Amino acid sequence: MDIHSPTACEDKEPFALQVIGESMAPEFNDGAVIIIDPGCPVVNGAYVLAAYQDEYHFRQLIQRDGTTYLVPLNGQFHSLELSGPFEVRGVITQQNHRRTIIHYEYPEDGMIRRRESDRRKRKGN
Repeated sequence: MDIHSPTACEDKEPFALQVIGESMAPEFNDGAVIIIDPGCPVVNGAYVLAAYQDEYHFRQLIQRDGTTYLVPLNGQFHSLELSGPFEVRGVITQQNHRRTIIHYEYPEDGMIRRRESDRRKRKGN
């Protein structure tokens, strides 16, 4: 696995993209804004932005039996077996959809810690 190793400071800064389509639904719906952190460690099971065969893919990275896959959460879409070089450009650490903010942490391979922000509660007070 080739993981993107940026050298310039600006390449290490988190950036935002908007989700288009339903391949990662129901967790990430069309229109959600995701935050990608290029400096976050990549672990098995993480939601990632990966570059493969001149395209970018937002999927869950799964490594199984020596093979790496990019797996959509929506079963109506197909997984992609990575048979050549690829780069993980960053790990998804947050999403904002309809003012609901969810944070993602990956404490170890295969684990995703999902935490909804209490921003709405604070705003109402």
